[in-house]
Amino acid sequence: MSGAGTTGMSGAGTTGASVYAKVVVDLLHPGHVRFFAAARALGGRLTVCVVPDARVAAYKGRPPVLTLVERVEIVAACRWVDAVVTDGPRVIDRAFMARFGYDLYAFGAAHEAELATKLADCADLPEAMRAVVPYTPGISSTLLRQRLTAG
Repeated sequence: MSGAGTTGMSGAGTTGASVYAKVVVDLLHPGHVRFFAAARALGGRLTVCVVPDARVAAYKGRPPVLTLVERVEIVAACRWVDAVVTDGPRVIDRAFMARFGYDLYAFGAAHEAELATKLADCADLPEAMRAVVPYTPGISSTLLRQRLTAG
């Protein structure tokens, strides 16, 4: 997915770069694993912020299926993830990136509206510090929830 001010997988091949990403991971699925692998491939280290339950509920209008503790444990077990945090900001700016030594902010988006929101949340970052990782079509936590309720 591409949009104004994005460069797709910009930053690819920047060996040694420290990459930051934030995720909900309501229900872990192959799309998440592919995202982690692609984000990790952008640099030498991947730190993932698992978004706290209250922020997920405010954003999605419902709490996540798995608790924060459960989601952190699952993300930390992924071989592509070097570190997990839970206290990252919603808006990612240069000061935050510099404070923690992150070189690149990686994120994905399922559709243009989500991309616009995510770009607005990192508007302070220059293009060279942003990477839009391609979204895995046909799989999402929402689709998994629908499968579960369909029985």
